[in-house]
Amino acid sequence: MSIMDSTTPVPGRPEPLPVNRFALFSETLLAGVLVLVLSIPLVTIPAAYAAGIAHLERHLSGRDDSVRSLWGTFRAALPGSWKLGITTAAAAVVIILNLLLAWVGQLPGPEVVLPATLVLATCATILLLRTASAWSDFAGDRADARGTWQSALAAAQSISLRDWTGSVLLAVAIFGSVVFVWMLVALFVVVPGMLVLASAAVKIRSARA
Repeated sequence: MSIMDSTTPVPGRPEPLPVNRFALFSETLLAGVLVLVLSIPLVTIPAAYAAGIAHLERHLSGRDDSVRSLWGTFRAALPGSWKLGITTAAAAVVIILNLLLAWVGQLPGPEVVLPATLVLATCATILLLRTASAWSDFAGDRADARGTWQSALAAAQSISLRDWTGSVLLAVAIFGSVVFVWMLVALFVVVPGMLVLASAAVKIRSARA
């Protein structure tokens, strides 16, 4: 059984690049761990995921996929991402508190609050992943770092609705990540890698459609 797959052609190459599934798996785990570490301050989550997704895109297209290049992308993505990062961190704290309080019955109407919070959290995560995916498309076009993130956010809002099947796939990836952590808390280490890979794959899929 072959362990080789192919990916989308890169500019100037007529044939898709072969991709070793084991190499992709290891690269996904590595990128996920790095993204997890870079996300520890919480406000750096958007820049960390933008770097991780761009890293896997480079890996899939046969370009430089070194740890050094991921770090360089993170440093490039960090300026201008603070507003989105602070919003993401605040939203994460509120969502977690809502879920905990609703779970233990400390909020009125937990049968409504709990599913509503889960839906909002999923939608917010999809938008964040779409924005992080889109960042690299605008990074080379604007000297204004904040404008780059604003453009990425606007593009993410548009494509999240237009490519609704891709958004559903991201929702499935998010659900799978939650199930993994529910099964074994230690698996939270692989969650960033799963989300980064899913985001890169959905972006490639959308570009080919």
